[in-house]
Amino acid sequence: MLKIDRHNKIEEVLKSKGSVLISQLSEKLSVSEETIRRDLKEMEQANKLCRIHGGAYLPETYTKGIPIQLREIYFVKEKELMARHVIKSYIKEKDFLMLDSSSTCLTLAKELLSTNMSLTIITNSLRICNLCNDTPSNIKLICPGGTLSTRNSSFADYKTIDTLQSFIADKSFISCPSIDINHGLVDNNSDEGMVRSYMLKQSRERFLIVDHTKFSESTNVIFADLSSIDIIVTDKKLTSEWERKCSELNIKVDYI
Repeated sequence: MLKIDRHNKIEEVLKSKGSVLISQLSEKLSVSEETIRRDLKEMEQANKLCRIHGGAYLPETYTKGIPIQLREIYFVKEKELMARHVIKSYIKEKDFLMLDSSSTCLTLAKELLSTNMSLTIITNSLRICNLCNDTPSNIKLICPGGTLSTRNSSFADYKTIDTLQSFIADKSFISCPSIDINHGLVDNNSDEGMVRSYMLKQSRERFLIVDHTKFSESTNVIFADLSSIDIIVTDKKLTSEWERKCSELNIKVDYI
């Protein structure tokens, strides 16, 4: 297949799905992954896509957010270790949990299903809903509904918020694209941030599960103060500045 034909095929997939994985393109187009990497590099230089480790995506006009299909391939082992630690340390039978639409909470849901615990979970994540629907378990699932974002595979609008306000969870577990030491929890998308904010408000105990990179990345939509978190679970030791800040706010930092 000629390079121009590959580029056209890649554009077709991106327009259809919003994101692509290098491994999938390699198989679909019957060329090496190195060839696909070169194609994506050239297409990025032509402002046709944004590259990221393992794939590429079409950026939305008003957000820096990366589609969940690509977020799922990052820090897989770390997410699994954090999820197992959370289950062992903080979750017990008959808990009522709120889980956001992050890839981190998707991993947590997968690990919860393997425990066969009796739980109630409310989530705006379509992926978690499908996972629970396809896997026999003792989990009672509540989906708040609303407008579906295919990019994030989640429901996030005023209907979602209305449903969340009808419940008080024992514990909420969220992740987010960025944590700013001066401004708090930050998102790429105002609707997703609003849902996360209400999950924190409607919970007795509030957890932030994030890998170490989230403490340095920068996004734009502030959705909650740091003080809205009770416990941070992360994979690497924070800087002394961050540890002081968490101590001042009485936030427990739990390293896996």
